[in-house]
Amino acid sequence: MNHLKDTATGAFSVLFAASAIFIFGLLGTPSAHAAECGITPGNVAQIAAIQNDPSLSSSDEIKRELALRKILVGETIVCAEQEVQTFQANLATTTVPNDVQSLKSQLLGNLDEASSFYNSEMAQLNVVGIAGTKVIAEQVLTWRQSSFLPLGENVNNFILWAQNQNLFSTAQTRMGQTQSAVLFLESASPNPALQTAFNNAQSSFSDAESENAAAKTALIQNLSPDQSLALIKQSLGSLSDTYQGFSTVGTLISKILPQ
Repeated sequence: MNHLKDTATGAFSVLFAASAIFIFGLLGTPSAHAAECGITPGNVAQIAAIQNDPSLSSSDEIKRELALRKILVGETIVCAEQEVQTFQANLATTTVPNDVQSLKSQLLGNLDEASSFYNSEMAQLNVVGIAGTKVIAEQVLTWRQSSFLPLGENVNNFILWAQNQNLFSTAQTRMGQTQSAVLFLESASPNPALQTAFNNAQSSFSDAESENAAAKTALIQNLSPDQSLALIKQSLGSLSDTYQGFSTVGTLISKILPQ
């Protein structure tokens, strides 16, 4: 009977970590923006110092300001490109079910496009003047906010969803084992409390599977990252409830079985 106890008891915890995505400012005007990725308020102050240095001629001021702007915007683009590479590496090494391989390929392709965009902006940065550095900075910032941030969130959500599938497979196995234990004991002596506890666990698992499937659909249909993440969280919550149900069943079984 010990294996029945082992089947029906146990604890489960779900760890969820949302990856933080940095947001940076770019140098549209000397004093308006600061960056968290390679550019600091001190860097912006450097530009103001050049502009306000009375010892510089107009031509020297322009040369120095342009050189510094290119360095700062360039460092920001490089940092953003490194972030893309991190996403690419994390996604490439993530094992996913066969039915979503095409989505993985699509997201990797989107990341390749992001890398190409940054490389193109960096190439343009090498040949522009001060006004051009401002244009490039605004282009990168606008594109990042409208295109890359949602992409990054979707990639994170997809990786999280894919990693969760092992949890669902384990829970499915546990459900079958628990059901066998309950049926065995119920055949010998019906126990309404035990059956109710198992039914509750089964209901929670059904909810978890439905929410997990809905999260996959949201990812495939490229719905908003908030929608897919909410469904992923719901599925993990229901899965946690399922394991709480397993624990309750295990407690009841331990009381039924002879010591």
